[in-house]
Amino acid sequence: MIRFAHIPVFTLLLLLAACKGGTSETSEGDTAEAIDTLDTENKLEGTWELIEAQLAHTGEGESTEVGEDSDIAFLKIFTKKRFLAFRYHKDSKKFLGASGGTYIQLGDEFREYIEFNTWDPMLIETPQTFTCTFEGDQFVQAGFIKGGAVPNVPLREVYQRVESGNQGSLDQHPLVGVWKLEKWANGDVETPEPLPVGHKSIKIITPTNFMVFRWDENAGDLLETEDGADEFIFGTVDLNTDYYTEHIVSFPTEVGIGKTYTFNWSIDNGIFKMTGFIDADDFMDLKIEEYYSREE
Repeated sequence: MIRFAHIPVFTLLLLLAACKGGTSETSEGDTAEAIDTLDTENKLEGTWELIEAQLAHTGEGESTEVGEDSDIAFLKIFTKKRFLAFRYHKDSKKFLGASGGTYIQLGDEFREYIEFNTWDPMLIETPQTFTCTFEGDQFVQAGFIKGGAVPNVPLREVYQRVESGNQGSLDQHPLVGVWKLEKWANGDVETPEPLPVGHKSIKIITPTNFMVFRWDENAGDLLETEDGADEFIFGTVDLNTDYYTEHIVSFPTEVGIGKTYTFNWSIDNGIFKMTGFIDADDFMDLKIEEYYSREE
């Protein structure tokens, strides 16, 4: 895993414990059937929960079987261009790994361009193509894992929709979307600083959930905090006019699970600014100041 010394808001909590859009962007081998997800109905867009599968990649101590009695929660989010799949333990809420990147639709197929994968970072070298079939509020993803540490692993996953993908509707809250962290000045830092070269941080806000994750674009893996925990956080969100509240559901360590934080927000010339303070344990009045540009 990659070490990263800077501390965004979710890293600060840990320290307390001491698809590409259209056919013009497709890669070699994509066809003219590629659907521009910005202009065409996208059935994949939204939040899905895995309800049946035999997982191709698992962490230590995890079962490969997913079913109704599984103790693992597995969510997959599709925005218009980006996907994120992640797992956490239902009881402990501990984060268990993630994969993310961009995707395009190809008729009844879709192709994933993996940017990071905590289970097999080698997968960033090979686009993955799967079939996608829909029946009511269920979606089946099937195909073979290409490349990676163990190539040609069969995959069939059944998902249940848990949140619709309605970005772009006129009544949507302005914070809903995909945001890229450009700079921040947390803690005692006075002047906002940009991300190091090769590092990328994304914040996805849906009508009810939020996710923040950071990775090394060259290594294909999530970055780590000073304490060796993955840079990932998932939770629910309350969206209001001048402030919004994050309720943390899943976190790499126990210190962040169940915490609630409220931040002021504004959008000026397309830049989403969030400010506030974190008060927790012996870590009081820590300043948060982060600036995001809209990706979607």
